[in-house]
Amino acid sequence: MDLSLIIQYIIVLLIVAFACYALFRMLRKNFAPRKFSSKRNGCDKDCGCS
Repeated sequence: MDLSLIIQYIIVLLIVAFACYALFRMLRKNFAPRKFSSKRNGCDKDCGCS
């Protein structure tokens, strides 16, 4: 196999890996549980407290 073709495959693989990592970070940040926020008093609306 030609060396330039291998280099192109490596570059494409790195770009795809970085895009997947950025997407994973964005999704993890957006869907993280917010129950233990420092602004709340420890009681969520689901726990029965009013």
